[in-house]
Amino acid sequence: MVEWFMLDLKTGVDEKFVEENMCPIGLAAHLLGDKWIPIIIRDIALFNRRTFNDILKNNRENISSGSLSSRLKLMLDLNLLEIGASESHAQKKPYYLTEAGISFVPILFNLAAWTTEFRTPAADIVALAKPYLTDDADRMEWLLEQLRTFNIHKTKEPEPLWWA
Repeated sequence: MVEWFMLDLKTGVDEKFVEENMCPIGLAAHLLGDKWIPIIIRDIALFNRRTFNDILKNNRENISSGSLSSRLKLMLDLNLLEIGASESHAQKKPYYLTEAGISFVPILFNLAAWTTEFRTPAADIVALAKPYLTDDADRMEWLLEQLRTFNIHKTKEPEPLWWA
């Protein structure tokens, strides 16, 4: 017999139970099925928006400060992000993608390919993303390696629109 339960991150659901009893798609939807998480990963990965204020002020979707704050905390808990230290300002906290966060980027491009085929998203962003909306494994692997350089190894700072 299958037990049914509400999935709500605020109600204190037994996450171990959820994780062990859901199908992979259901679990992914539970963990990442939020409007803001893919957008925040996009902003950090592709637009190098690393601080709270940079994400808040520069995303097209107008996330509120409360939503951003709660999602960043959740993403830290899910090990999609980590907080780094800023050399320029002691209170500035740059966010970096972890390997789990970087591994989500190809999924973002798959979502973009789907919406590009069946809907009409912003043409300027579609034009930038177009080279990644194909099955070019070498191009995607290059992008992921660059993301690891910027986020995991932190040996290089990306130029604006480095991936375009």
